[in-house]
Amino acid sequence: MKTNDKSIVATDQNFESIVAKSLNFESTKPSLADETALSYTGPVAYSYIRWSTAIQGEGDSYRRQYALAEKWSIDNGIPLADDRVMTDAGVSAFKGKNIDNGALGAFLKAAQAGKIARGSYLLVESIDRLSRQGMFATAAIVQELWSAGITVVTLADKKTYRPDCDEMDALTLVLVAMRAKEESATKGRRVKDSYVKRNARAQTTGEVVSSNLPGWLYKDPETGKARLNEDKAEIVRRIFDMCLNGCGLPMIAKTLNANSVRPFAIDKRRKGRAEYWTIANVHYILKSKATYGLYDPPKSDPCMIFPDVITIQEYNRAQAGMAQRQRTGKGRKGKTYSNLFGGIAKCAFCKEPMTIRNPKPGRATQFYCKGSLTGKCHEAAPWNYERFEGSFLSFVAELDLKEIIHGGTGSSRQETITQKIQQLEGERLGLFKSQQGHLKMIEADEILRESLREPMVKNATRIKTINEHIRALEIDRNKIQSEREAAIDGNTLHFPKVGTGRGEVSSEELYQLRAKAADHIRTIVASIELDRKHWGKVYRKAAMEADNELGKHTWLDAARRSAPKKEALDSRYTVKFKGGAIRMIYPDNRDKDGKEAFFVLNSGFEGAEARKLPRATRPPEEFALARQGKL
Repeated sequence: MKTNDKSIVATDQNFESIVAKSLNFESTKPSLADETALSYTGPVAYSYIRWSTAIQGEGDSYRRQYALAEKWSIDNGIPLADDRVMTDAGVSAFKGKNIDNGALGAFLKAAQAGKIARGSYLLVESIDRLSRQGMFATAAIVQELWSAGITVVTLADKKTYRPDCDEMDALTLVLVAMRAKEESATKGRRVKDSYVKRNARAQTTGEVVSSNLPGWLYKDPETGKARLNEDKAEIVRRIFDMCLNGCGLPMIAKTLNANSVRPFAIDKRRKGRAEYWTIANVHYILKSKATYGLYDPPKSDPCMIFPDVITIQEYNRAQAGMAQRQRTGKGRKGKTYSNLFGGIAKCAFCKEPMTIRNPKPGRATQFYCKGSLTGKCHEAAPWNYERFEGSFLSFVAELDLKEIIHGGTGSSRQETITQKIQQLEGERLGLFKSQQGHLKMIEADEILRESLREPMVKNATRIKTINEHIRALEIDRNKIQSEREAAIDGNTLHFPKVGTGRGEVSSEELYQLRAKAADHIRTIVASIELDRKHWGKVYRKAAMEADNELGKHTWLDAARRSAPKKEALDSRYTVKFKGGAIRMIYPDNRDKDGKEAFFVLNSGFEGAEARKLPRATRPPEEFALARQGKL
C-alpha cells in the first residue's frame, strides 16, 4: 500500500475492519469504505478517550475529554480525523485491558502496519489514559507510537511528545507515568480499606453497606438496616415454590408474566430495561443467597444481616432441583409438560434418550428412541406414550400421585426424606463450587495453598459426611418404598383433564402438577430403560446384509409376517432407583390404561415382603398364549 503526507486514511480493507470494528470509532457518518475519497492536506489528529467505570461514563468524562480535543484542534489548526473518536468506555488501563482488547490496542496495530499516516497526532487527556501500569509499560506504548511516526499530545498539561523529543521531555513522560501508577495503587488501597471497614461495621451492627439491595429488600432510613417489602417477598416465595415443585426457569417467568406480576427491576432500574420477567430475572432470585438472609460480599466474610424470605433448607433444595433438571430435564415441555421422563428414560439398545414426537391427527403420542430417528438404532420400536406413562404410574408406587394431585403437605415420612436428600444435595453442590473456587485461586497463586488448606479440608470432610448421610437416607427411603401397598391399589388416580368442569383444571395448573410429578420421579429414579424390539426393522436389516437372494427374500418374508401384536406384548422396561433397587416390568400393552402387567420383578428392596411390592396382574401362562395370538 502506498502512503504519502496527504493520504491520511488508508483504504486497505484490513485497516477498515480494524478501525470500524476494533477501534469502536463513534460516528453517525457512513462507513470508512464509503469515504476513501475524503482526505486532508497536512497533519491530522486522532482523539483517544478512555474511562474506567460506568459511573464515569454517565458523568462528565466523555464531554470533558472531547472538548479538550476540539479546543486543541482549533488552536493548532489541525483537524480531527473525520470527526471520529476512539473510545474505550469502562475499560481500565491499570492492567492494560485497553491495549489487549481495546481501541488503543487496535490503533497501535494499525499504526505499526503503516495504516495510519506518519506525522499524525494522538490526543489524550493525560498520559494515564494510555496506561496506568507504570513507567516501563507506558514508555513501551509511546515508543511504539513514535516508531510509527505518531506524536503524542497530552491535553490537560498541553505537552507534546514528538518522536524526536529531547531527553527532558522523555524524563517528564516517565515521571508522569510513575505518578499515574502510584495514584491508581493508592486509590485501590483506600477503596479496599473503606470497603473492608464498612463490611466489618455491617457484621457488628447489621447496617447495610449500600442502598442498592435485592429487589425485595429496602434500606430503613432510620436504622440503616435491611427491611422486607412483603409484597415482593411473597413473589420470591412463589418463585421458589414453583421451582421446588419442578417448574423450570422459562415456565416460572411465563407464569409470572401471564399473571401480570411486575418485575422488581421496573421500580429501581433506569430506562431501557425489560418491563417483564425474563429467565435471567428468575435465575438471579433463585441463586441469590440473600433470599435466606446471607450478605456475601466479595473479598469479605459473609454474615446473616438480611431478613430471610425462605429457609436455607429450601434454598439448598432449589439448587439441587435446578442442577438435576439441568442434567436430565432439558428441552421443551409443551403446554402441559408432555414428557414426565425427560433425561432419565433411555433406549435399552443404544442408550439414547427417549423423546416424544407430535402425533398425526387421530393417532396416539409416540415415545421414540432418538437413535432410531437418526438411523443410529435399528432395533427399538416406539411405545405408546400414554400407555407407558399409565403403566409407570401404576407400577411405581414410590411416586405418590394422590399426594401430588391433592396438594400433599409433605408431612409423610417418605416426602420428608426426599426433601432432606434434596437439601443435602444442594449443600453439597455449594461445597463443590467452593472447592473449585479454592483450586482456581491456588492455580493463580501457589502462595495461597497453605492458607486455603484448612477450609478445603473442612469442605472435603463435610462432603464425605453428606454423601454418607444421603446413602443412609436412600436406604431408609427404599425400605419405606418396599413397605408400600401394591401399586395397583396405590396409584389408581390419573392426572386431571384440562377444562372448566368439575375436577378439571387449567393447562397452567396441569403443567405445574405434572412438573411436580416429574421432579419427584427424578428425585427417586436414576434411569428407566425401555426395551421393545422392532422385529420388522431387525428382519429388514438382516435382508440388506444377506449374501444371496434366497436369504434376502427369507428375511423380507419374515419382516412382512412379524405381527404388531407380538411387538406390543414382547416389551419391558427397567426402573433403576437411586438407592440401588431395580424393578423390571413386562406391561400388557393391550390395556389402554397401562394398569396390567404380565411380570413385575423386584431386586434390592431390603427387608421387603413380596406381597407388599407391586406385582403382576396377569398370570404367566397368559403371556405365552397372548404371544401366540391365542388370546
